[in-house]
Formats: sequence, structure tokens, C-alpha cells
Amino acid sequence: MKLNNYLIKLKTIINTNKKIIYIISSILTLLFSIFNRILGIIKHSMWHETISIYYLLLVLIKGLLLIFIYKNHNNYLVKFKIIKVLLIILNIFLIFPIILLINDKRIIEMTLIPSICVALYVTIKSIIVIEQFIRRSETNILIKELRTINLMDVVISILTLTNTLIAVNSNEYNIKMHYLTVIVCIIGYIFNCGLLVRLKIN
Repeated sequence: MKLNNYLIKLKTIINTNKKIIYIISSILTLLFSIFNRILGIIKHSMWHETISIYYLLLVLIKGLLLIFIYKNHNNYLVKFKIIKVLLIILNIFLIFPIILLINDKRIIEMTLIPSICVALYVTIKSIIVIEQFIRRSETNILIKELRTINLMDVVISILTLTNTLIAVNSNEYNIKMHYLTVIVCIIGYIFNCGLLVRLKIN
């Protein structure tokens, strides 16, 4: 009996920690959206404006998914399909900031501080994603969907980091770096599309 009580308490602690991690992850995404919005205003960067909108939509979708997971425990299939449709629409929207990035409609020069902030965001998000995928034994399809969203978040934040590093090293920007930007954008977008294709009910 005592063992059963201990296991129940342990499961409660694990579930609570999951919620905390998901909430912290969502707050970080919202802050990153605000950060890009501020950069867009200060530097008159259309690219940062659009990527800010992308992250804001992403955090809204993630918030809706968290409500689906923790507030109501039925109709999982319908909820799964709703979130997937929203993610597909979001991925279509992502084409616009990628086009802007490829066409150099971005900040031309930037200091080290924004690049450090972006690198910190990418690092924290990567740690969260790695931690989630270490615990792969998950049967809840909505939790799997949430993990996919977090992975998509990391992929696009890497694109943001690439742009930031190029802006910091603007004096050395040349055609090779431009081609590298194009390649990174294409790979990132294809990877995100692949995540959505794989996101299905087993």
C-alpha cells in the first residue's frame, strides 16, 4: 500500500515538472517574439517583424494545445487535427520571413548583445527538446504534438541565430555567406515540413 502511494506521488511530481517545463518553454517563446518585435522596430527590419509574428502565433498554438492537454481529456483526435491544421498554416506563413531573409531584407549590422540573446534562447530550447526526447515513452498524441512544436521552435530559432551571426559579421558578408543562408533556410523549412508529415496518429 505504501509503495502504491509512493508511486502515485512520484507520478504527480513528474507530471507537475512536465507542466512547469512546458509553461517555461511557452514563456520563453513569447519573450523571444517580443525580442524580435523590438529589434524589428529599432532596426526597421521587416524580417524581424515577420519572425516575431511567427513566434507569437507559435506560442498561441502551443497555449491552445496545453489547454487541450490539461483541461479536457476527451476528443483527442479532433484536437490533434485542429492543432495540426494550425501548424500547417503557420508553416505556410513561415515562407514570408524565409523569402525576406534570402533577399537580405533584414538587419545589415548588429552588435554582439542580440546574438548572445539569440544563442542563449537556442541553447535553452535545445536542452528542453533533448530532455523531452530522452523520455520518448509517451502515448498521449497531444504530448507528442507538443514535442514536435518545440522541435520546430528550435529549427526556426537556428535560422534566427544564423541571420544574427551574419549581421554581427556584416563586414565579412559575401556571396558565399548568402548561399549558406539560402541553404540553411531551405534545409530548415524542409525539416519542418518533414516534422509535420511525420506528425500522425500511429
